[in-house]
Amino acid sequence: MKIFSPIKLLLLSFLVWLLFYFSIPANYIYKGSALFSISLLLLYIVFFIFGILSIKKSNKSLLKKSYPLKKVKQITYFLFFVGLTGVLIKLFTGIFVTKIFIPGEIFSKRLELIGSEFNSGIFGVISAILFPFSVITMLIVIYHFRNFSKTFIVFAILFGLYPFLETFYLGGRTIIVLLGTTIIFTLLASIEKNVNYKKTIIKLATFKLITLPSFFLRKKVLIISSIILIAFVSYSIKVINDRLSRFNYKDTLSVWEVYHRVKVDDEFKKEVRISSIEDKNYKIGIYSLKHYFVHGVFEYIRLVNHLDKTTGYYYGLYEFYVFAKFFKVFGVQIPSFYDLNSISHKRAVYTTFWGPFYIDFGIFGIIIMFLWGRFVRKVHIRALQGNVQYVILFSFLATIILASFYINFLLGTASYYLFAFLVAIILFKIWPNNLTFVLHKTNNV
Repeated sequence: MKIFSPIKLLLLSFLVWLLFYFSIPANYIYKGSALFSISLLLLYIVFFIFGILSIKKSNKSLLKKSYPLKKVKQITYFLFFVGLTGVLIKLFTGIFVTKIFIPGEIFSKRLELIGSEFNSGIFGVISAILFPFSVITMLIVIYHFRNFSKTFIVFAILFGLYPFLETFYLGGRTIIVLLGTTIIFTLLASIEKNVNYKKTIIKLATFKLITLPSFFLRKKVLIISSIILIAFVSYSIKVINDRLSRFNYKDTLSVWEVYHRVKVDDEFKKEVRISSIEDKNYKIGIYSLKHYFVHGVFEYIRLVNHLDKTTGYYYGLYEFYVFAKFFKVFGVQIPSFYDLNSISHKRAVYTTFWGPFYIDFGIFGIIIMFLWGRFVRKVHIRALQGNVQYVILFSFLATIILASFYINFLLGTASYYLFAFLVAIILFKIWPNNLTFVLHKTNNV
């Protein structure tokens, strides 16, 4: 994984945020001063970088450990079985319990699914824990594609894409972006491992920002990438317009000015109002996409200014709530996420990667960011050495870092994927290197 480093990914996240900030035709409004919130944000970032720099690449505890191919394949087949079980249970609950796959009004189903907790009982718990392993299997197969049969690769990818299909059906985007970007990072690592290629260096002034395979800039690759990007943007615009049509706003931008607390440029509002319905939907859709990238930083400022305590509230329960609510199945009394979120300035908004950590830990979040930096760096070093379990985990972490200025991808159900990655690492540690399965024949007398 020589292509990206954690610090460069964070810089790239900021540059993308800056690009959308200067291109969105609106100004964000907040009460009070942003001095404390921005200063703390900078401290979060600085301590994250300190955490990365505190781990040296030559650390003896991080020396490369190679695994025999037989062990890698055995673990992959086991993970495939676990993930397949999770996908099948999830399909069962989606059809017969939650009924989200029964034809009907998709938006309502999505709201019901998001608003309820463990509405599918023990089946929901089991499937939520198991089905992410189908994604883990797919990523391992992408990285080691030369070592598996074409048939297994097809089935691994087919079941690994289940979260995409479910998210697409329900009209979501977050999981598509999270896992899609993780796949891209894994694919880049696979190319680095399996293919000889020339490199193209993308620089910011004299600073080397990104190194990519040169064939990524070929006409065919650029055309395919453009088609995929345009398709996703079109899908996102459709999702936004479908949601807006449900609310039947007469003047969407005026409503958003109040709800998002922004001042939209008068010229842009005029341009939208005189446009045809098709052009209006397109312009509002593009504006909304830019808003998704930009608003997290301002919602973070509003959150910090809104909260009374600066020393934190829940100390991890908010950020990793999906793990805590698992115990609710066994009767443990845990407050709902809705109750935890009651202290927030506004629900259902992004507050960057750091907002949820501020809710949990306040100013003590700088310690968590330092530890987060050390964790990321350790994974990065092992990924550089080619250990598949760390390559795919770093691909996931790289996506989280790349999105840091917009959204916290660790919050919510995405934590189940982190759990699956960590279980895979444990499996590689405890699985015997020379495990052999022997089929004994019995003679009938």
